[in-house]
Amino acid sequence: MECLYQPELTSETTSLAIRGEEFRHLWALRLRAGERILLTNGAGLCAKAILTHISKQEATLRIDELLPNYGEDTRRVGLAIGILESRERMEFALEKATELGITDFYPLACEFSQKKTLALERLQAKAIAAVKQCKRSRVPVIHPPMKVEDVLNNSNNWSKIILADMEGIESKGDTQGASMLVFIGTEGGFSPKELAALRADSRTVRLFLGERRLRAETAAIAALCRV
Repeated sequence: MECLYQPELTSETTSLAIRGEEFRHLWALRLRAGERILLTNGAGLCAKAILTHISKQEATLRIDELLPNYGEDTRRVGLAIGILESRERMEFALEKATELGITDFYPLACEFSQKKTLALERLQAKAIAAVKQCKRSRVPVIHPPMKVEDVLNNSNNWSKIILADMEGIESKGDTQGASMLVFIGTEGGFSPKELAALRADSRTVRLFLGERRLRAETAAIAALCRV
């Protein structure tokens, strides 16, 4: 069953008319009346729907079953990753992290980052595409670029900080928590000042990912798979 993004979907919705970009996606699937499709509003609700009518401009769907928090974990997991010079690699990290279930994405303007800004609208579109791919009900919150210290200073709602650290530990048990924010450095890694701030936080677990030096986007996937 394919998935479409419909932010107007609510628990009160009984039918929807699909137009625009999502209609073009539906049209490409060559579905016929009576076939089923999954809808997500990106805010915590999915629905199974039945295609009742389709023309060359729009399709009509009848809501068959509501699925609150479909595809979501009970935990809250965020990824804070240094802004990468390659836009494609940064988008890859967001895409895979979204498929792995993150709820928040923090681009870090690290001291060693070559770039300090991002096209947030483009990242939002990539996150929506990933949500449709993995059939989740919630699109991660994409925060504006921030410094490491600023993220830490505004992270009271995270119970644990997970730092990918070559001098860290390998124990998976120490990374379990109700809400976890995973920190991954940029191409040049974190600066000594940034590392000191991360390591000094009482919530920090320093997670060892192995002897091989990983690219940032690979380290992000490896860390998220361990928490």
